[in-house]
Amino acid sequence: MTGPAPDASCTLSPEGAVTTVLVGAKCRLTYEFDTKATHAGLVLPYVVSLDGQVLPEHVQKPGALRDKRKIELVVNPGSKVALFLNSDVHPNHRRNPVYAVQVGNNDVHVKITERTGRIGHEQATLKQPACRSTSTPGKRLEVYEAALTGDIWMQVSHLYTAAETDALLPPDTTPTVRAAVRSIYVGLARPELIVHFPASDAAPKLTLRVEFRAEMQENVRLNTTHCPWLTGILPRTHPCAFAALLSEAHAAGLTSVAVTSGWRPSFGSIAHRAGLGLDITYLEGGEKRVFLNRAFLIKAGAPRNGNVSEREKTLWKDYQEVKMVLATAEKELKAAQGRLKKNRDPERGAELAREVATYENRIDSLKKREIVASKTWNDERDRNEPGLIRKLRDQLGRNKSVKQLFDPWYMDANTGDDIPPAPNEQRETNQNERTHNNHLHITVLEPKIL
Repeated sequence: MTGPAPDASCTLSPEGAVTTVLVGAKCRLTYEFDTKATHAGLVLPYVVSLDGQVLPEHVQKPGALRDKRKIELVVNPGSKVALFLNSDVHPNHRRNPVYAVQVGNNDVHVKITERTGRIGHEQATLKQPACRSTSTPGKRLEVYEAALTGDIWMQVSHLYTAAETDALLPPDTTPTVRAAVRSIYVGLARPELIVHFPASDAAPKLTLRVEFRAEMQENVRLNTTHCPWLTGILPRTHPCAFAALLSEAHAAGLTSVAVTSGWRPSFGSIAHRAGLGLDITYLEGGEKRVFLNRAFLIKAGAPRNGNVSEREKTLWKDYQEVKMVLATAEKELKAAQGRLKKNRDPERGAELAREVATYENRIDSLKKREIVASKTWNDERDRNEPGLIRKLRDQLGRNKSVKQLFDPWYMDANTGDDIPPAPNEQRETNQNERTHNNHLHITVLEPKIL
């Protein structure tokens, strides 16, 4: 990313001669983030403020750190630069600029390292820099060290108010859901929400109990100095997350839901840290109870709650083994094709061609076995899937406020596209699948944050 000003400018004089007007030398400013303490590749929304004004490209849509962990700028000497991070990037928020630096005549490098634990004395401000020489004559590099702690995450996580909920909730939100959601931001008296849905032409009256379990506090308690559960943790989750859950739980006929995580500062993906995620571990409705846990598929000592049959475990192993053998055969085919392509001996070439054909035939056979193994496992898994989670997932998948759904049965990274959810195979190579083998995760859609 570069600043808008060039290194020099030219003006045309009245006589037609070109006059070169030199502009002061630019300075390079780099913010570098190290979030390996919790998630090395953490997607981090950011907005750059230059001399009190947000960069034009960030006015409506924030940037996001992904694989590249640096924000690189070219600015004029004397510029004051600061960042808005996390949910504070939203155009209606932007109340807490952090890591502000006044650039002098030197290049600047700000190294921000995430730290876990209760480190209350750290602030999102920069202290005295260390100066280093550079290859540019007359230039030095000022290096600042700063921390990113749970308290700073809390500072850049928007605390929603009851007054904001009406504007944020979808227009078709029912009065019952609207009032229930608003009560969360007024401040609940205890960690539960009882919602009484009246009878309608479409459904009988229903009472839904949402229990906010103590697990919601754990990561916050371990990484912040002070953040009250009911008035500090719950209101940092976007109102649309609660509205989607209440609306679709009602539509699915649920009478009880347990929520174990909302906003948290120092664990997992950005969805929870930005207040866009909710985790649900328990459903109840129609005298049926569902504990959302399928860890038994890969862990013998995990809870045996009826969600995974012994036959499914066997079929899953068969399916994974076929995929491994197929992957190995495909590598061997590629190597054989490479040897054939490089060969210059006609006699050896015929032998290599037969070798390639053998691998191709084997792969065709393995692909057929993979299709059968996949279908057999999928059929057994679906046969034992509780109806309550299927109903709730289907309802949430159609909710316009929902962006992603991950659960022990299925993974849907984009509920707005036409691609069906993928089975959660709990693959060793897919941490996201294994992370969601014991709860339903909802990410709400908020493009002005993430």
